[in-house]
Amino acid sequence: MSSENAASHKVCDASLPASEAEPLRMVLLGRTGTGRSSSGNTILGRSAFWVSVSPCSVTTQCKRQSGTVQGRSISVIDTPGFLHTQLTPEEVMTEVGHSVVLSSPGPHAFLVTLQPGRFTQEERDALEWIKATFGPGAIRFTMVLFTWGEQLHGKRIEDFLVESDELSEFVSSCHGGYHVFDNSLDDETTEGSQQVAQLLKKVDKTVADNGGGCYSNEMFKEAERAIREIQERILGERGHKVESPQKAAQNKEEQREEEQRRREEEEAKRRVERLFWCELLTAVGKGAAEGAGIMGKDDDGKGKVVKKVKVVERAAALAASPLSITSAAKAVGGAVREGSKVLYKHRKTFLKTPH
Repeated sequence: MSSENAASHKVCDASLPASEAEPLRMVLLGRTGTGRSSSGNTILGRSAFWVSVSPCSVTTQCKRQSGTVQGRSISVIDTPGFLHTQLTPEEVMTEVGHSVVLSSPGPHAFLVTLQPGRFTQEERDALEWIKATFGPGAIRFTMVLFTWGEQLHGKRIEDFLVESDELSEFVSSCHGGYHVFDNSLDDETTEGSQQVAQLLKKVDKTVADNGGGCYSNEMFKEAERAIREIQERILGERGHKVESPQKAAQNKEEQREEEQRRREEEEAKRRVERLFWCELLTAVGKGAAEGAGIMGKDDDGKGKVVKKVKVVERAAALAASPLSITSAAKAVGGAVREGSKVLYKHRKTFLKTPH
């Protein structure tokens, strides 16, 4: 392994273990609605994060809150949930990755929140989300935190886990193990205090198992490089250039604007065509009527309908008698004459000649 790769794999200085002198840093991860923010409040013993009963995701940005818990300095970072209702998957991954910066020099533990219940595909994807965002090495710092433990109704979590091989495998893949939170407990009660103390003890064990270190920013950058290399290789085989999320979003917006312009141009063209045909048919009808003698003309050359009664009488008489060749010719001639005027007027639009 090269010195550069060795540096990439290093964790926080093992000579500075998580202790009273160094804050214990934890990042909350999980699907939307699994109680990440509530768990952060339980850990810190106060309403540090906004919690709301809502069909929409509440947390849209990473947020760090710190405090003293049982005599220890604790920092908790809340993150947007996977399957966010307002953010795209790419935006969620980018924002969740920001948690590493907020927990600098890096988190001691990632707490993946799950609710007791059916282990769905969304839960199965949670660990893959973590690997995709932070790299496979992140599982060494990952613990499953079961929230709303009261939903177990007294059942031991171990008995609950054996009911699903997939869930057991998921938990086993997280090197930090698991813990259960009853978010309904008052932090000032003995039980409420004990569940937090037990969590901190398990996180301490995770830190010790990792040599007293934490997930470092170097490890995150290495994961980013690895993911980008995979993207470039896959897209390179297809002859495409990898675009940044910002560039992709800009291109998508430009495409939407271009489609909007095209629709507006087509609609304007249809309006012009409708106007042209309406004007042409009116002119042809007018010319034919003039030629047949149904309509007269003013001295200024503009068509003028003779008095309504006379127009009706002439039209009736014309309809009752055979149409002579002369009358037909005059009608056609009048129609062509007036129609030609409209065609000449719109020649630039409809009668373009190739250069």
